[in-house]
Amino acid sequence: MDFSPQQEQALEAVEHWLQGDRQVFRLFGYAGTGKTTLARYLKADFYAAYTGKAAHVLIQKGCPATTIHSLIYQPKDKSTARLQWLLEQIPKTPDAEKLAALYREISRERENVKKPSFTLNLDSPLRGARLLVIDECSMVDEQIGRDLESFGCRILVLGDPAQLPPVFGGGYFTSVTPDMLLTDVHRQARDNPVLDLATTVRETGRLPAQHPLMLASLSPQDALGVDQIIVGRNRTRHAINRRMRELLDFTEDFPMIGEKVVCTRNNHQLGILNGATYEVTGTSHGWLELDGQLEVEVHPEPFVGVEVDHWKLRDAEMFEYGYALTCHKAQGSQWDRVGVIDQSADFAPNSARWLYTAITRAAKGLWILKGN
Repeated sequence: MDFSPQQEQALEAVEHWLQGDRQVFRLFGYAGTGKTTLARYLKADFYAAYTGKAAHVLIQKGCPATTIHSLIYQPKDKSTARLQWLLEQIPKTPDAEKLAALYREISRERENVKKPSFTLNLDSPLRGARLLVIDECSMVDEQIGRDLESFGCRILVLGDPAQLPPVFGGGYFTSVTPDMLLTDVHRQARDNPVLDLATTVRETGRLPAQHPLMLASLSPQDALGVDQIIVGRNRTRHAINRRMRELLDFTEDFPMIGEKVVCTRNNHQLGILNGATYEVTGTSHGWLELDGQLEVEVHPEPFVGVEVDHWKLRDAEMFEYGYALTCHKAQGSQWDRVGVIDQSADFAPNSARWLYTAITRAAKGLWILKGN
């Protein structure tokens, strides 16, 4: 492949890192600088991202990606079965050194069994891997970061310093200076209207006066024609969610089959992540089936705009309608087609970073409507 001088420099730095002892390499860069191209060239053992949407984008770019959660966590019943198998190995292991290692594994798995629902998969294929690449690394929190590091493999993390920092939780891999920062935006990226607009916003700090991706008004067709709408304020989010449900003929207060919902509170043991969106594939008396794979009990109050009482927070999981998301909640995910209601002025002095983050959530198509 033909790489730019800056990309060549980055590859040399990564190769030097792989020959050393440090576990993590931070390769950061702005949209259009070719971070993913370099990561694909390295042919890592595994590629992963915090959300399913971000993993899907990696797959579209030629990286066989999965979510971090599915890579290193497992249902508790598998952990229980593994503990039983480990215990059966004790009489079969006469070697003292191997026996000591086996007891350490048993101790770790016993701790796993004490945890609810999902546990760290000590037999993850990540164990013994040469290289793991993580995209959108700013969303990784300390717990997940340390769990990833516990497998001992090399971890190359990709990030974009022009994006908004996470409101809370994430940032485990972004708390220090990157090892390499890519700043040269490629000509091919400038030919992409979405990436060109993102670069303009990053360089100038504002939207241009006119642009083909900017709307004068929002029609139902515009709203229904995107995979995700991004806004700034929660008041706007609620209004858009109500209007989208009307347009789609969803009439019940509680989510109906086919609706889009978003998780608003992490539960790593259940495998649900703050900001991740799901399709409702089943409902039953306060329970939702999500994406045909996961059943969760949810608080009904957020779906009608009522705040959940503090003393009830542990009773069930927190979800809301997900047709519109705030820009902060959309971090770590990406969709093919995105609509942005520009409320960046509410986030000064980070208004340009807000806009840049919102725009770069779109992989292919985008419209922007000036908010109020």
